Amino acid sequence: MRLTYLLCLMGGVLSAEPSAFDLQSGATKQELGALKSSNKNLQGIITTLKGQTDALLQSQEGLKSVFEGQGVKLKEVSDALNTHDQTLKALKSTQDMQGNLLKEQSSLIDALKSQVEANKKALTQLDQKLNDMNGVLTQMNSDFATKLQAIQTSIEEQARLNAKKLKEIARLASTTPKNATPLLPLQEVTFDKNPAKRQAIAKEALDLYHQKHFQEAQARFAWLGETHYKPAYHYYMAGESAYMQKNYKDAISFYKKSALIKDKTNYMPVLLWHTAWAFKFLGDQNNHYKFLRSLSRLYPESDQGKRALNALDKETNTKKDTHGNASKSTGSNH
Repeated sequence: MRLTYLLCLMGGVLSAEPSAFDLQSGATKQELGALKSSNKNLQGIITTLKGQTDALLQSQEGLKSVFEGQGVKLKEVSDALNTHDQTLKALKSTQDMQGNLLKEQSSLIDALKSQVEANKKALTQLDQKLNDMNGVLTQMNSDFATKLQAIQTSIEEQARLNAKKLKEIARLASTTPKNATPLLPLQEVTFDKNPAKRQAIAKEALDLYHQKHFQEAQARFAWLGETHYKPAYHYYMAGESAYMQKNYKDAISFYKKSALIKDKTNYMPVLLWHTAWAFKFLGDQNNHYKFLRSLSRLYPESDQGKRALNALDKETNTKKDTHGNASKSTGSNH
């Protein structure tokens, strides 16, 4: 703006007409013409400078507009960069979170693999146990069949002897004095054998068992088994009732029926334990130790399994001591 003002001032001075003072100074027309020519030249220069100034001003305005436009674009680029930076930070956070999730999933997969291996091992052990149990049941079935045959023979023999005794009792009764007390026959246990009341009869049987009325309890348990009302359990309880009365043959028979119906029960260790001892009390040592060995192998963690193992260890030690003492005695004789 200052340059424009100076040019305009100079233009004004140069373009002014010669004053009277100038004319009186003795200047010639030639000099005035030269002055006018110079004045025109100066005006041309001024016009050129003014045009250049205007052009410069326009260029300046254009540059200013460009600069402002570039500033706007730079701000937009800066905003876009900030947006991308926030997006990258969010992506990095998501990536970190996914990385942690992958680590957790990897740990979970490892744990699941370990569990699967443990389950496979447990299934293998279970299969082995089931195979052992099936073998024992097969052997039990064979043994029970043999023993039941022997029991049946014994029962028939006992019935024959009882019939003979009854005849003798009848003969004696005919000679009994009139004032003597007559002998009372054995009474069979009677109860209401109504299939619709089996649940109530089962509760009554348990109450009688806990009250140690084993004969009455046994009759009810056996009837419940025969009517297929939880037969495995009720045959087992009938066997327990017979075992408590020291009727070991009946106990073995009921235990066999229970085991053949259902062998995967929580009372199986007790069943095998009492079966072993029933054979023991009947004088069958072979079956006694056979059932102890099966019990210790199939249910080693149960209380009965541990007791069976202790009994077998004592028997083994007793045999060793007996054999050792016999060897010493033989050595001393020599």
